[in-house]
Parts: sequence; structure tokens; C-alpha cells
Amino acid sequence: MFGRILFPTDFSAYSNAVFDCLPELKSAGAQEVILLYVIRESDVPLPETVNRESLERVRWSAEELLNIAEMALKGKGLRTRTRIEYGSPAARIVEVAQEENVDVIVLGAQGSSLLAEVLLGSVAAEVLRRSRVPVLLLKFEVIRELGRVECRRICQGLFRRVLFPTDFSDCVLGAFQLVKNLKSAGTQEVIVLHVQDERFMRHRSPEQLAQFDQEDRERLERIERDLFLYGLPARTILRHGIPFREVMRVVEEENPDLIVMGTHGRGAVQEILLGSTLERVVRVCRHPVLAVPCPIHSLPAKDR
Repeated sequence: MFGRILFPTDFSAYSNAVFDCLPELKSAGAQEVILLYVIRESDVPLPETVNRESLERVRWSAEELLNIAEMALKGKGLRTRTRIEYGSPAARIVEVAQEENVDVIVLGAQGSSLLAEVLLGSVAAEVLRRSRVPVLLLKFEVIRELGRVECRRICQGLFRRVLFPTDFSDCVLGAFQLVKNLKSAGTQEVIVLHVQDERFMRHRSPEQLAQFDQEDRERLERIERDLFLYGLPARTILRHGIPFREVMRVVEEENPDLIVMGTHGRGAVQEILLGSTLERVVRVCRHPVLAVPCPIHSLPAKDR
């Protein structure tokens, strides 16, 4: 499923915490990891008079650290290659993912804090918006003592219990196809959630609301049966309310190990679309999130 992984790193405590989780992905089929370091334009500006000496100094330092990381992963039984690029980190991450034909990009996000808002608002958020391959955002606890930052990883049993919010749109099919293949990764239960947006439903008659409930329960039952054929026990939940709030309520109630979400969806108020529910869940949730892009043929023409 995730045979080839792209792991962008800046060698910070946050990146190192995610790095320690990479061997855990062997249960999901991981065989090769491409370690990527992007030299930011702001770190080594390259005007007409090229600052070659500074660039080579940064590159040499990055190569040393990448080589150490490469040896560590090989010791865990993973094939590893390294790449050093120059430019905008988010843009180069997405481009390298395409060039290397990877199955997933693995990034770190700190979880619910002001710092997480800053981190997600830059590189991770941009990668989420632009990537055509799944993006796995791992979360970790941050401990600050005496000016030091230590990150405690949260990745054991990553695929054991999975929450899958769906709006039944074509754009969520990619995420559902991935969920169906999680049995080999050790998934023991899938919780399928659908939220009827109360802002869309408030002007409907009681008869219409009852009909919507019946149709959505039937859809959820079909998903449950489909997952059962793939050897995955599933439960379904139908909620009414604001999608983001209901997703977070279910996260608190069920405490899943992983949330799998599509990056686009449908809705009169576009609440499921990336930049709304998904991005808000990623920002505030302390659980890992696997964001799966919409299949190209299902995207709106302006997003293709």
C-alpha cells in the first residue's frame, strides 16, 4: 500500500519524532523511504551573484545528516535514498513526490497548540492542498524543558482503529479504496461517519429529513458490507450538525488511532472541502490524519 514513502525533513526535533515512526509503516507495506531536504531560498539567497560557497556549506551539512538517517533506516530493513533540493519547501516536496512516484508523503504536525497553527499554516498546509498523493500527518507531544524541545512520538498501533468520515461523494472514493486495503496493516476496526450538515437541512420538511436519514443509513450499511468483504469489521455512525464539530466529537468519543479523510468533497456550504473540515481537523486534532486526494477525474475542472 505504502511501498515507497517520501519523508521531507529539516532535522528539527519535530522531524526527528516523525522519522522515528517510519519503521512502523512497514506494516503498511513500506519498503523504500526517500529522504528529502529542501534548502530554502531564504536560507541561501541566490541572486545574480550566486552565493555558491554558502550553498555548498549548507548542502554538505545536509548530506552528512541525511547519510546518518539513511544508515539508521537501512538498519531497520528499509531501502533508502536521499535527495537535496533548492527552493520553496512545499513546492519541491510536491514535485519530488510526483517525480519519484511515491505512494505517500509523511509529515509531522504538533497537534493542538499555537505553534501547530504556525507549522500547519506553512509547509504542511500547502502540501495538503497541492499533493496528488496521500499525505500522512503524524502527531506528537511536545515537551519543553530548560530551553530544550523534546517530541514524544505517537505512532504505535497507527492503523489499529480507523475513523473514516465520508460524504459519499466521488472525491472520497480514493480514501475509501485505501481504507479497504488496511487489513494487512493491522486494522481491527473501521468507524464510518457521515454528518448531515444542519445548515443545509434546516429548511427541509420532516418528511424530507426522514427520507435523507433512511438513504444515508442505507449508504452506510453498503459501506459496512463492503468493508466486511475485505475482512474489516466496521461500525457506522450517522450524525446531524456542523461536520467539523461532529467529526471532533466522534474523535473524542471513539479515540481512533488514525483518521482517514478525502481532501475534497461536496456540500451546499462546502464544509467538507479541503480548507474547511479537513484542514480544521488537522489543525486541532491530536490524532494522526491520512489525507487522500480526490481522483483527478472527480475534481472540479478548475482544480485539475
